[in-house]
Amino acid sequence: MHHRKILAAACAICAAAIAALTPSARAFPQSAGVDTARVDTARVIVVWGDTTRAGAAAAGTAPSAPVIVDGIVATVEDRAIFKSELDNEIRNYLIQSQRASLPPDEEKALRQEALNSLVATALLTIQADRDNLRIEDKELDAAMERWIEQKKTEIGGDDAFERQLAAEGLTMDALRERYRDNIRTLLLIDKIKYQKIMPGVQVTEAQVREYYKAHLSEFPPKEPTVSIAHILIVPKPSDAVLAKALERITTIEGKLKAGEDFAATAKAYSDCPSAKFGGSLGTLNLDELGNPPFAEAARKVAVGQVSGPVLTEFGYHLIKIEKVEGDQVTLRHILVRAEATPEDVEAASKLAERIRTEIAGGADFAQAAAKYSADYGTKDKGGVFGEVEIKKLPDKFKETIKGVPAGGLAPVMKEERGFRVVKVLAWNEAGTYTYDEAKNQVRRVLTEQKIMTKMNEYVEELKKSYAVAIKGE
Repeated sequence: MHHRKILAAACAICAAAIAALTPSARAFPQSAGVDTARVDTARVIVVWGDTTRAGAAAAGTAPSAPVIVDGIVATVEDRAIFKSELDNEIRNYLIQSQRASLPPDEEKALRQEALNSLVATALLTIQADRDNLRIEDKELDAAMERWIEQKKTEIGGDDAFERQLAAEGLTMDALRERYRDNIRTLLLIDKIKYQKIMPGVQVTEAQVREYYKAHLSEFPPKEPTVSIAHILIVPKPSDAVLAKALERITTIEGKLKAGEDFAATAKAYSDCPSAKFGGSLGTLNLDELGNPPFAEAARKVAVGQVSGPVLTEFGYHLIKIEKVEGDQVTLRHILVRAEATPEDVEAASKLAERIRTEIAGGADFAQAAAKYSADYGTKDKGGVFGEVEIKKLPDKFKETIKGVPAGGLAPVMKEERGFRVVKVLAWNEAGTYTYDEAKNQVRRVLTEQKIMTKMNEYVEELKKSYAVAIKGE
């Protein structure tokens, strides 16, 4: 049960966004018509008909009968967790799991788990405040926009997203306002995880092997796969195109040196989709970008400083480092694209065909990959991409390699980034995952389990320091 994601989003757009530890606890409401004096003893929020008690007294009339509109199921210090919030957790779990209802015993257990999660979230946010952990508005705005873009992708694009908003009576601003605090809290909890939990989490090779042996029968069957090596040829812009891009990025650099704000400048001039977020790429590990020239340049930039023009396959960048925590870097960038001309694309196509012809004639694939490939992750590994489930390959890719024997070359593939020379290393039937195939996933599972355990232990320690009262329903 503890692995289940308990949701707090009220609409279909947001139902999958905020999971597990969801910010729901809030201070007691102080609005007119609410009898806060009776909350603690009655464990309810009471509305006095159409008038407040004060208003009724002033009018010389008795207030109408009280109406219970909500109940308090727990308090953490001065924060209350309401029954309606717990109900929303269950309602949205049902939406996500596409179930109409739950058996009584399962719902009871789920409600308890959800309540524990809400209490844990309240404790963590209180402690984050005591520890002076803060989420800057720009960091929150960037996270919010990334989340919205993710929801658009999941729903089916901008038009589908707008239709869903309209169906639920929401505007984009209302959506942001509704979930701003939720996302802020999730970012705070991430800070706690990185600062206080993860440094103490270690998974040994022996633990991975032990888990693999003990749980092998639980692993899903291995799908048929194909092992491939490839050489990626990316069209290179001409010198004239590069010179024009460099001139433009230099002009933008001058604006920054003159004191213009980086985020505002990125919004105005950057060619990257991140421009709408002020050039923010969020917090990430540079090694995971798959762009060594960018990563190498970023590592040389001090916090708060901006790089000079950095050339990658996408064009010229200016990189600003905002924060570094271990291997996690928070940064922004401005990109001026250097677009290949049709002539550049044709030259790349001819190069890919020539490379394939040379390899078919006996040239070494690994040497060609090291010399020509634009895939930094594989070019120095013989071009070996590894084993991929056939069903997960794009249809065009599957069709191109269909019928190619092990050791054979597929026709050159044209893709958005360029051209790909593919060698089929082996066709692999369905079967059982070997240790080497499963160990990375097993390590991730064990790491997450240990993080969860340590987070639970941390929450239990917090309960000793703060006033927590479970009042029940």
